[in-house]
Amino acid sequence: MSDNPTLFDQLTEPAPVAPTRRTDPQTSRDAAATVNITKGQQAVLAEFRLYRTLTDEQLIKALRIRATSCPEARLSDSGARSRRAELVTKGLLVDSGERARTQAGRATIVWALA
Repeated sequence: MSDNPTLFDQLTEPAPVAPTRRTDPQTSRDAAATVNITKGQQAVLAEFRLYRTLTDEQLIKALRIRATSCPEARLSDSGARSRRAELVTKGLLVDSGERARTQAGRATIVWALA
């Protein structure tokens, strides 16, 4: 048995809460503690925990591979991008500042854990 966590382990962990700054008032901390993370968002976060940085194309490919063994990872391409965008809004993922090229040769954002 491996000591490495699996996607299933990560889905049973308590849902992460939105980050706060040390200087945030208690009301902000209380609000952050109420942020819910859906199973689809947890599947996206699991890929970022594994790979650290991903473009949307890379995320979609990783989720397709994961979906063979984990139903929560079965997201459409637009669903994966939407879950990633929600996690950006919640402050759990950020633009890494890096750019990569899509298969079509266009510049794309490389996302990272906050």
